[in-house]
Amino acid sequence: MRKILTLLVITAFVLTGCGADKAAATEEVTYTAVEVETLKPMELYIENIMTAKAYADKDVYVIPLMAGKVEKIYVKVGDKVEKNQVLFVMDKEDINKQVNQAYTAYEAAKAGFEVTASQIQSAKDSFEKVKKLYEEGVVPETQYDQAKLGASDEALEAAKMGVAQARVAYENASSMLKNAEVKAPIAGVVSNVGIVEGEYASPSNPPVTIVDSDSITVEFGIPGNLVNKIKKDDKVNVEIKAADYRGESAINSVSTSADVMTNLYNVDIVLENDGAIKPGMFAKVFLNTDRIDGALAVKTEAVKERDGKKYVFVAEGDTSFEREVTTGLDTGAYIEIKSGLTDGDKVVVKGQDYITDGSKIKVVRGE
Repeated sequence: MRKILTLLVITAFVLTGCGADKAAATEEVTYTAVEVETLKPMELYIENIMTAKAYADKDVYVIPLMAGKVEKIYVKVGDKVEKNQVLFVMDKEDINKQVNQAYTAYEAAKAGFEVTASQIQSAKDSFEKVKKLYEEGVVPETQYDQAKLGASDEALEAAKMGVAQARVAYENASSMLKNAEVKAPIAGVVSNVGIVEGEYASPSNPPVTIVDSDSITVEFGIPGNLVNKIKKDDKVNVEIKAADYRGESAINSVSTSADVMTNLYNVDIVLENDGAIKPGMFAKVFLNTDRIDGALAVKTEAVKERDGKKYVFVAEGDTSFEREVTTGLDTGAYIEIKSGLTDGDKVVVKGQDYITDGSKIKVVRGE
């Protein structure tokens, strides 16, 4: 009997202890884990990513002064050339033919002028005789008028102009002999050779094209809703993956009128080039607009909306409090808070979907 009583007492103590543990567990408070972000002034802007294309800053077509056959070509596509370097040589035989033709035409014009001058002088001498007879009443007025017309200098002036034109043509042709070696007008890279040796070259068909790749122009178009938000010298970031390039530059110019085909406003940026950027490469331009300095802003997902009003949760100790806010610029990642919060508030940015005003919280990140 003594053993049985002892066992019951022990059992009673055990049961009493278990009951106390259950009561303590029932009194434990449930907390929701959240992440907070301390509100502070920041720079806020909208990042616009524009697709652009690289062009040579200078693109020069090299053409001969006169049409003719190409005798020798000294460059190929991709060659770097210096200013005044010989690119190709024209066939001097063809040039000499043109010079001879121009000289013949010049000599013919001079001879024609001499003949005309002689004829005019004879007509003037004849007119003086007719004039004297007309004054004496010997010849009629019609004969006098005809003689006067024949003595006019108009034909002589026309012949003189023809001589001048022929002389200019001859001088131009003669200068071609000095310019048979066609040279590079600028330093750069040969981007196109549109002829072969023995082929006929003319000013209407540029034989060689040179680009100045020391600087590259990046061009892109922007819509009307952005054109008044940017200006010359605004800073932008440019990325050209094909050239492994990323750097900051400034807007060089903004068009004041839209392209009639695309209805976009052209913007260009000039980049210094070490040779890696080639004309025709595509680029990304990161254009920041709507900039606000010193804005109070929170992550966009922290802002909730209910019944047409916006609110956020602020952590104070282990409790969350709902705050109604007025918002402004939304960049997609952050949204401006115009009223409802103050600098230093700890705004719940994760876990806000699982709490309400007055919820018990546990800040696990952000402090």
